[in-house]
Amino acid sequence: MAVPSPLKVQLFGQSFVRHLKYFIRHDTTLRFDLNLQGHPLVQYSGFSGARVDTLHDRLTVISDFEPEIVVLIIGTNDIYDSSCSPGENTYLN
Repeated sequence: MAVPSPLKVQLFGQSFVRHLKYFIRHDTTLRFDLNLQGHPLVQYSGFSGARVDTLHDRLTVISDFEPEIVVLIIGTNDIYDSSCSPGENTYLN
């Protein structure tokens, strides 16, 4: 009987994701698999200063990993950019 492959989870977004990865690495009480059942593979892909439009250019990170679940951490950098508004961002519409 074949062993089922583990669930693949991708955390994708701005630098908060990268900071979370380093925080977990330095705290032995935390686990990279986020304590999810079945010990999934969790990939952390965070990019400093990323906005919705710049993350759009990095979507190959997701397609290369082929996760079943994607958690997006986006929007904070867009809020701080006065030239960007949700109504004008074509990636949100």
